[in-house]
Amino acid sequence: MKYSYLYILFVLIGGLASCTERVDIDLEEAGEARLIVFGELTNETKVHEITLSRSAAYFSNQAPSMISNAQVMLDDGEEAILLTEDEQRPGVYLTPATYHGVVGRQYRLDISNVDANEDGQMETYWAKTEMKPYSEVEGVAVVYNSDWDGWEVGVFGQDNPDVEDYYLFKVYKNGQLYTDSLHNYWVIEDRFFNGSAINGPIVQYFDEEKGELVEKGDTITLEMAAITEEYYTFINGAKLETNEKIPLFSGPSANLKGNISDGALGFFAAYGLSRGSTIYQGEVADE
Repeated sequence: MKYSYLYILFVLIGGLASCTERVDIDLEEAGEARLIVFGELTNETKVHEITLSRSAAYFSNQAPSMISNAQVMLDDGEEAILLTEDEQRPGVYLTPATYHGVVGRQYRLDISNVDANEDGQMETYWAKTEMKPYSEVEGVAVVYNSDWDGWEVGVFGQDNPDVEDYYLFKVYKNGQLYTDSLHNYWVIEDRFFNGSAINGPIVQYFDEEKGELVEKGDTITLEMAAITEEYYTFINGAKLETNEKIPLFSGPSANLKGNISDGALGFFAAYGLSRGSTIYQGEVADE
């Protein structure tokens, strides 16, 4: 009986391998263009950016076009400011250099004078978010792990008690940001250390195989931010969509659910953050 099953299996595999008939599938275009918004407001005093662009068809070989001449307002309940468009970068709208977010405040972003689908009718959009309380980075550790061919970055601190926290981590080497895209963001929830000490969980990584080398004497800076659950979910979704997919076993790609109104795409986030640094001395993980 065992050999009968094997015979049937080989016949099925052979039949699948011999199927060479071409199958044409009609795929719909993306439909009308939609507004894409992305911006991160922090507690740092600096210029913050909001980027506006227009979506493109999935199979288009052109980058999304930027949207100029929009009116972009930011309101924290106590003060409303009008952002100015960067003269050198169309579609990028800037706060004053003296602006900073305040922990505990609700932020509303209003966007008007936009014609994303280019039908001649102006549209308005909005988004709301909150700046959550954050924890201080009390220490940073960097070790080389030969099992993974890379350098692991761990964090030490204290999680806020009685609060469900979500963290975003970014990493810098010698002052240069390495995690400069959503795909490279690391996010975690405090499920395993809620209200307790944060004792060195790995929250960022330098991949030796990708040329992300850390040399003895390099300064590694870790940024830890307290984000909303909504932004945590958005980032995880973005990473899932941009990671390499396994044919037949992966679901179809889809637009991510953000927090922008009226069918627009993207996300407007606000978060408080802290940073900590260490100088790598050549430490290697215990084998």
